[in-house]
Amino acid sequence: MEARSRSVELFGGLAREHAAGAFHAASSDPGQQQLCSYASAHHALALRHIDAAAAAQELRTLYAACQAENGLVGAAPVGEEPRFLVPPVAAYATARLVLASELGPADLLERAVLQLDAIWGERLPSDTDLPVILHPAESGTPASPGYDGVIEWTDADERSAELETVARSAAACRFDPDRALRAGHAFVVEDPVFCGWFLLALEEAQRAVEKLGDATTAQKLSIRAGMIAEGIAGRLWCEQEQIFAARDRQRDELLPVVTAGGLVPAASRILLEEGKARGAAARHLAPATSALFGTYGISFNPIVRDRTGGPVFAPWRGNASSALTAWWSHLVLLRTGRPSDAALVREKLEGRIEEHGHREIYDALTGEPGGTTDCALPALVLEMEASESE
Repeated sequence: MEARSRSVELFGGLAREHAAGAFHAASSDPGQQQLCSYASAHHALALRHIDAAAAAQELRTLYAACQAENGLVGAAPVGEEPRFLVPPVAAYATARLVLASELGPADLLERAVLQLDAIWGERLPSDTDLPVILHPAESGTPASPGYDGVIEWTDADERSAELETVARSAAACRFDPDRALRAGHAFVVEDPVFCGWFLLALEEAQRAVEKLGDATTAQKLSIRAGMIAEGIAGRLWCEQEQIFAARDRQRDELLPVVTAGGLVPAASRILLEEGKARGAAARHLAPATSALFGTYGISFNPIVRDRTGGPVFAPWRGNASSALTAWWSHLVLLRTGRPSDAALVREKLEGRIEEHGHREIYDALTGEPGGTTDCALPALVLEMEASESE
C-alpha cells in the first residue's frame, strides 16, 4: 500500500473528538488517546497532503484547547497540569498551510503569531535573546542524553523523581525564566530543538503574513528571526562537534552532546546563509561517514554498532530512529541542496513503515520496531515527499 493510502487508513483509525473540536490521537496506545498539541502539530503537516480542511481543523482544535490567554501553547489542554510548553511546530505548520492555499486560514495564522509573540514575551530572560525551557519535556525530546549534564540520575526511578522535583520547581517559579534563574531552578536551558523550531516558525510565519499582506507583522517577525538566529549561532554552536547543542543557563555552559536535535536549527534559511548550518549538515548527514546515519534510518544519537542485549526501545536513547529524526534531517538536506540524500532518508522511513507499520521508533542499525503501534508521526513521509517537489 502506498504511503498516502496507508496514512489515510491510519488517520481514520485515530480520529477523536474533544470539546474544542476534532483531532487525532498520537497512536492507538490506550495511554495516548488524549489531545496532545505537539502530536497534533505534526499531524497537521501530514494531513494537509490528504485533506487540507482536516489539517486546518486539527490546528484549530489544538489552538482552541491548548492556547492560554497569554498566547502560550501547552502540551495538554488549558487547565490540565503541569503547564509545560512545546516547541512551536504548530505555528510552523499553520504557516505552511497558509502558504500552500489560495487564501489561507487567516484566523489560524493570527493564533500562530500570538503563540510566537508569547514565547518572545514570556520565555526570553531579560539578559539574552534566546528562549529557555524549564523542564526537559518542553524540548519535545524529554529523554535526550543532551540533558544528562543537568539532570543527574543513575536509574529510571531516580530520573523520574528528579523530573518531578524539576516540575514542582518550575511551577513554583511560575514558569518565569528570570524567577527561575534567581531561584536557582535546576533546569534553565537554551535548547536547540525548542530554539530551532522557534526560529523556523518565525521564518515561515513571516512568509505567510507577507502573503496575506501584513507588512508590519512580517517586519516584526523578520527582526525577531534575525535576533534568534544570531543567538543560536553565537550561543548554541559547538565548534568541536560541528553541531548545535544545548546550553545550561545556570552555569552558562554549553552541553557538547551530539544528537539529531542539534540539526533542527540547521534548517533555518538565515543560518544557512551564515554558514554553520551547512557545516552541521556536512558533518552529520553524510550517509557514508555520519555517526547518526544508520542502515535503516537517522538515529537520534551516534549509533553504537557493537551494542549487545537487543534494541533499546526508548525514543531518545540508544540507536532509536523516528519519523522526527528523519523529517528534521530531510528538511536540512533539502535546504542545503542535497535532494538525493533527502530522498534516501525518506525511503528508509518508508521501508520501515512497509515492513513494520507506523511505529513510534525503529532501530537505526537493525531496523527492528519499538514504541507505540499505529503512531501517526511516520505519516510525515507525506510532508517529506511533497517537499521534494517544491
